[in-house]
Amino acid sequence: MALLAALALPGTVLVAPTALAADGPYNIDGSVPDGGTAFLEDPEGNVKELGPLNSNTTKIGVIHGDAVPTLGLTNPNGQVDLRGAWLDTERENGKDWLYFAWERDANSGSGFIAYEFMQDPPPAACAYETASAEQLTASCNPFDNRRAGDFMILWDQQGGSRDLYLRTWSGSGDNLTLSPPGDPLDLSVSQARYSADGFRGEAAVNLTDTVFGGSTACRTFANTIPSTVTGNSDTADYKDTILRTAPPISNCTSETVTTPKVVTNTSTDPDTSQNVPAGGASIGTGVLAVADLAVVSLIGGTATPAGSVAFHLCKLDGTALCETGGTPVGSTSLTGAAYPVTVQSPTAYVTSAGRYCWRAVFTGDSANGIPGSSDSRSSECFTVIPATPTLSTSAGPDVDLGQAVTDSASLGGTVSQPANPVINLTGAGGAAAGGTITFKLYGPSDTACGALVYTSPEVSVSGNGTYNTPAPQFVPRGEGNYHWVAVYSGSSPNTSGLTHNAACTDTAEDVRVRTVPSSMTTAQSWVPNDSATISAPAGGNLAGTVHFTLYNSSDCTGTTPLYSTSVAVAGASPQTVSTANTTAVIVTGDFSWSVSYDSTNTAQRDIPASCHETSALTVSNGDPVSSP
Repeated sequence: MALLAALALPGTVLVAPTALAADGPYNIDGSVPDGGTAFLEDPEGNVKELGPLNSNTTKIGVIHGDAVPTLGLTNPNGQVDLRGAWLDTERENGKDWLYFAWERDANSGSGFIAYEFMQDPPPAACAYETASAEQLTASCNPFDNRRAGDFMILWDQQGGSRDLYLRTWSGSGDNLTLSPPGDPLDLSVSQARYSADGFRGEAAVNLTDTVFGGSTACRTFANTIPSTVTGNSDTADYKDTILRTAPPISNCTSETVTTPKVVTNTSTDPDTSQNVPAGGASIGTGVLAVADLAVVSLIGGTATPAGSVAFHLCKLDGTALCETGGTPVGSTSLTGAAYPVTVQSPTAYVTSAGRYCWRAVFTGDSANGIPGSSDSRSSECFTVIPATPTLSTSAGPDVDLGQAVTDSASLGGTVSQPANPVINLTGAGGAAAGGTITFKLYGPSDTACGALVYTSPEVSVSGNGTYNTPAPQFVPRGEGNYHWVAVYSGSSPNTSGLTHNAACTDTAEDVRVRTVPSSMTTAQSWVPNDSATISAPAGGNLAGTVHFTLYNSSDCTGTTPLYSTSVAVAGASPQTVSTANTTAVIVTGDFSWSVSYDSTNTAQRDIPASCHETSALTVSNGDPVSSP
């Protein structure tokens, strides 16, 4: 195999040839780097860094078979000490182009720039970003996963040369063979330039026409190692390597574009779902079935669809996206004869109002060299809005002043509370809506609510139903028109709160408190009494008893007198004594008194009973009268 020795780099960069070379979508003008390229950083200056050891088993052509330890700490000279590298691929007019660039510590000296592209990712032991230098030294051979079809591009920098050489691996296992250097890449498929100060360089290569041979089959190179080497030979040594995880290089890319859906039934057929409304989807009964619709497209190349799309759903606040984490909803495999392929996620159930975002991740198809892709953009987000309940009320009957007033509220349209977890795959819902209803009484007023005179204790709610003012009921202190207002607190976040009759215009919520009606009937009554004056001019002091008897007749007859009493008489003549009747007469009739005197003074004679006192009474009472 022809070998090219390491060549010296001059201290001054030579003037570029006048012939124009191809650079595809890139601008290879020495202004390093082009925008949008990935940067791979490397230690720089007088520091030790990990790189391949210098031995017979670590030459370019055989290092893939080297037994660890392959790496050790080295301190490359400035002309072969890379500070960093840049990498990118883009497509132009159906052609895939590779961009690579470098920066080193010195702008003079000898060395080759080498970029190696391997189809398989780095060995698991080469976890550059997380493993320690000791772990990498003990276990990592970065070139261990070489296989047929991998390739290298070497930049021969002798005398300011911009010659690029493509070399490809063939064979298998440890018996891989590197193709001869051959001629430099044609300027119709490549271009290279140095920066003005010589510390940097950049190049572009048409992968389609060089590496891929014009094929449209998808190919991916998952591991890129930028290096400086001692020459374009199988026995050249590595001077510096950038050991970083690089973005994959491929002539195919995939694109995943997704759309959130509301599932109208449990089928995964996309025709059974609908887009989430622009204003958000209602929480429904408290459990909303949703899905994600993914369209996977292949950009560049041809292949039969394979792989699957994994879906995750996150509940998020603000403007956050479901870039990591979330609830795994499951995967759906790609089927069909050609891309693009539309797949729908398994159904997920959300049980809380709020903001949700999907993430769809296409696995890619490693067998066909198709890298994966994902979608977690803001278009993957949707809002679930709470339910608005209904609240109808009916006041109790009008009452008289001094009686209690009541109200009754019928609550409907509430939905279940969030389940635990909020997102599930079974459709399980949470408990019935909670919250409270508060009854407020305003008045008295005929034109508006009037003053607030009463606020009830909170009445606990458990779902839809009828709820009443709690005991003890309120008793207004004044007459007039009163108005009930019912306030439902809501059951956050799924059921909104609601106030009914806030303006006091619902006549069904009015209650009248009346003054108590009054009525009057009259009844006359008379209390008959009599008196007697006893005289006896001679015979000494009076002594004896006067007997009074009242009859309900005009002639002192009747079996049962209305009243009878005896009153003692004593003292000097004359003496007047009277009855003390308290029984009233309330009916019309004739009345007569029988009066007698029994003397106990033997010098004075008795007076026998006589019926000489009569009276007639007419009682005429009016009809009952009532208040206006």
